[in-house]
Amino acid sequence: MEKIDGSVLKKAIINAAFILRQNKKIVDALNVFPVPDGDTGTNMSLTMDQAVKELEKISSNNLKKIADAAAWGSLMGARGNSGVILSQLFRGFAQGIPIHKYSITPMELAAAYKSGVDAAYRAVMRPVEGTILTVARETADRMIFEAKRNNNFETILQNTLIYGEKVLEKTPEMLKALKEAKVVDAGGKGLLFLLKGFYEAIKNPNIDLDFSSSEQNLQTINEEMHHNKELGQEIKYMYCTELFITGKEIDIESIKSELSNLGDSMIVIGMDELVKIHIHTNNPDKVLSCSLKWGELSKIKIDNMKIQHREIINGSNEDDRENYIEHLEDFKISKKNIGVIAVSQGKGLNEIFKSMGADIIEGGQSMNPSTEDILSTVEKNSSDNIIILPNNKNIILTAEQTKSLSNKNIYVIPTKSIPQGISALLAFNPELSVEENILNMKRNIKNVVSGEVTYAVRDTEWNGNKIKKGDILGIKDGDLLITGKEKEEVIFKLVALMTEGRQDGIITIYYGADIDDYSIQKTVEILAKKYKDFDIEYYFGGQNLYYYIVSVE
Repeated sequence: MEKIDGSVLKKAIINAAFILRQNKKIVDALNVFPVPDGDTGTNMSLTMDQAVKELEKISSNNLKKIADAAAWGSLMGARGNSGVILSQLFRGFAQGIPIHKYSITPMELAAAYKSGVDAAYRAVMRPVEGTILTVARETADRMIFEAKRNNNFETILQNTLIYGEKVLEKTPEMLKALKEAKVVDAGGKGLLFLLKGFYEAIKNPNIDLDFSSSEQNLQTINEEMHHNKELGQEIKYMYCTELFITGKEIDIESIKSELSNLGDSMIVIGMDELVKIHIHTNNPDKVLSCSLKWGELSKIKIDNMKIQHREIINGSNEDDRENYIEHLEDFKISKKNIGVIAVSQGKGLNEIFKSMGADIIEGGQSMNPSTEDILSTVEKNSSDNIIILPNNKNIILTAEQTKSLSNKNIYVIPTKSIPQGISALLAFNPELSVEENILNMKRNIKNVVSGEVTYAVRDTEWNGNKIKKGDILGIKDGDLLITGKEKEEVIFKLVALMTEGRQDGIITIYYGADIDDYSIQKTVEILAKKYKDFDIEYYFGGQNLYYYIVSVE
């Protein structure tokens, strides 16, 4: 095959996602830390699921529209650092696809892939070699090299894959952490699974695709994460209006300006020739009229939110109605110019953040929220200025990505742990300016030491220490420093490390879903006897996977 058209490209991307989904657990298992949050494969797979979801919405075989749809889907579905990088690969790839062409040559495909790699490198502030970026760059360069020698897609992709495997095997030599853990880079492995799926579809264009059989259906995930999030809002604007515009040289800023006076919760985002609009308005006819100036409209959806809320009230039981009223009261009280959004997981932790005035995005170590999850919560907040607390290093990049997708002023405080997030929120004062709050919150997170106690999911070696599956692990500020056989043994050693050089302070423990009341009380009792000059507090966090989350201030 010397050329591929839109239908083949679409099938190749869908099959790439399918192969990654089949092998996501293999990618997850390559996590450097042997802790139960190895989610690179899951994040990449869920990002691709959203890309496929967008591809399945379009009937056109136009190459550019297909590439744009995949880029759009991956952008909105991006989860974790690996998902964000993957979305940028697709974004650059779409930008590199020639306009008004029915098919592309191997060299044009390779050039588009290279454009994707360039976009991904630009998206990362400090690119690290030995990661998915390295594998992407090397395979893109190899694809261009092969395309200069051969016009056959199958041969080019096969040789690129073989070369990519060799690059992947070298990643432990580029990153000390990979070498010690005796694993290759997880993101790079995931990318090669995508390339493998792409190659298989090109090799066999008649391949039978059954993408619907999913272990964890994307729609179910989204429904769970967004359940009842509309409950607390007053209905000032009646119609939730959504649509897509397909055209040429669409001016997004002009659309934003014209629509801004027609309602709230406005999102106008897109790429090149495809734009999506979401707005709550009392004049959907004016929204459609404005949109028509820029091109063809599709997927128009107009919902009457007053009717929806009436149905919720009339159709729910007494408890639901009381909860609705409480949500509404909270909404009225918290309607200020600065909103705070925190990523959190666990009933207790969620309640702590809510009690401090933050809106919650459900997520964390084992389930990173997508760009769309964060953006949706941002747009539903009544404030013009939004401060986001990611509370996980793997969510920071996703949060940053929302800045260019919203009309609101978004500020991301780079909190890498739950203790940092809580410490930052303690410094928040709604009476101060957003600039003063950001300064105070960033200053506060520098004063907290974070710790976690969890367990090893596999045998490995870290910092010269052999770790066995099931061992209890103690992590201080992201560094795995302690291994043991008992949870109590590890938390005592961890607190000792966290309090080094301190004469007094506050030790706070958030205990997880697997810790009973007796165990936490006994642990706190022992710690109180040893650290008499420290105030010791403990709260139910309810988090999974992590027995204890500890902060020292």
